[in-house]
Amino acid sequence: MKIDLKSIPGKVRLFWKEPPKGRFLNLKEIVCLGGASLGVSFICNIVNMYVTIGQLPLLYNMGNYGTLHATVIYLAACVGGMILTPVYGRAVQRTNSKWGRYKPYIMFLAPVVALLATLSAWSPQNLSTTQATIYVYCMCIPTLLVWNIWYNTWNLFPGVFTPNQQERVDVWSPIGLVMGFAPSLMNVLKDVFAGIWGDIVAARIFGLTSAVVGMICVIALLKVKERVFVTEKENAENKIGAIQGLKMVFKNRPLMILTVALVLGCMKGTIDMVWHIMARVKYATNMADAAKIFGSVSLIVGFAATPNMILLPLLTRKFNNRTIMVAWQAFNTGAYLILALVGFQNLQAGTTSAVIITALRFVAAFNAMGSLQPLMLSEISDYQQHLTGYRLEGFIQTMAYSVPLLATQACALIPALIQARVGFNPNNYIIKEGTGGLAPNLMPENVLSAELVNIADTYGNIALWISVASGALMLIALCFYTLDKKKHAGIVAALEAESVNAESIENEKGKKKLMEADSVADILRESRAENEASSDLHQPSDADDGNDLKF
Repeated sequence: MKIDLKSIPGKVRLFWKEPPKGRFLNLKEIVCLGGASLGVSFICNIVNMYVTIGQLPLLYNMGNYGTLHATVIYLAACVGGMILTPVYGRAVQRTNSKWGRYKPYIMFLAPVVALLATLSAWSPQNLSTTQATIYVYCMCIPTLLVWNIWYNTWNLFPGVFTPNQQERVDVWSPIGLVMGFAPSLMNVLKDVFAGIWGDIVAARIFGLTSAVVGMICVIALLKVKERVFVTEKENAENKIGAIQGLKMVFKNRPLMILTVALVLGCMKGTIDMVWHIMARVKYATNMADAAKIFGSVSLIVGFAATPNMILLPLLTRKFNNRTIMVAWQAFNTGAYLILALVGFQNLQAGTTSAVIITALRFVAAFNAMGSLQPLMLSEISDYQQHLTGYRLEGFIQTMAYSVPLLATQACALIPALIQARVGFNPNNYIIKEGTGGLAPNLMPENVLSAELVNIADTYGNIALWISVASGALMLIALCFYTLDKKKHAGIVAALEAESVNAESIENEKGKKKLMEADSVADILRESRAENEASSDLHQPSDADDGNDLKF
């Protein structure tokens, strides 16, 4: 068995400009899409790391009801999103610029989101409790509002860069790996440096760095084309009102089932909001040391989704999306159920607890739902277009993202009130700044009292059981999802037959048999096959120059 190394550079050069046969994206577009996704990930990571219900009370002194304030902030942003998203969606639907329909919004909103997120995580000091609370409300509500709309637009992008669903999966899966790189790396550094500089200084450094890197990388999206079938109704630029659009998406059964599942599962991440605090209680007796350990082992948890992202193209070839989602959700719910049955009160601070909790967090995170959900929504958008003549991505975004997010924040009032009831104040677990800002403060402030440990154990157990119950309900609802591969293939064929621009999209397909492959790995296999096929015509001799690699 031989691989002709001579032919590989030529095929890769061809792949750079020419997509594989039957596909639409060449290697240049895939690389640029990956670069843009890295930029989106860096910007979103500022919000995911710091502008959260769990982190805001740590960065800002908002008193004993800091978590409740943070929950209200999220809820206000969600309500604003519910109002703004349909209007925004109609604007996207009617956009027909030289850059496409989605790219202008993704690219031009990126610096706005980056700036707002950086200011939200900056945490100016020497403010009174009232002043800090006002600052958080003024900065975080618009940040979360714009960020949600922007990021949801990005998640709908797989539906427009190719009409080929398997190509969407094959390209979006490695994109998920790229997007997971920034959070995995930054979360490790965040917690490690929080133990050195303190939470506030670390937030400022990583917020600003992520914003700059993210804005630079997003520019690569300019080189990615948008390809979507346009129906006669869409070509006529008929305006769809809010009520009419909602009535149309309500008839989309797969969308409704997915939305119900996401709403029922909106509280499955309750424990995730306080993992950083539970780690400071359980990973070591000193919070600064515990934060460093948490930052290190979080790299392991962060890569839990990696195997699934790598296998996703294969999984989608073998199984329907429902089967994959149900299996992943079973891992999540089962792991948290085991930890809930054990109970935090039975885990003593130290290495053993860190190992047990990390292992179960790894199993709970053993999925790639973040990558699969946008792909499912791209299928749902195709179904919506086939059903009504319009893709209605803005309204789909409202149902699949805004409604579950609103439910999440409304239900988050429950754990916030429970925290206040049991006396769990995240600000009691903040790491003090190091001496001179350079070394960890090993004074008693970073060593927790028995009372604070007991309070954390109590709330941690409650949060675990809430997560288990919500995850189980989501698992049941997903069993009713019906849009499978066979149905979707028929929908795409019908759309191609009915569209007014099918010919122009068809012309962008790769046509050369040389590139009849799904990936660079397939190109290598093809090269090997070509050599085996020609082995009868060319037998290697002693004069061969050694450019063939033999196994």
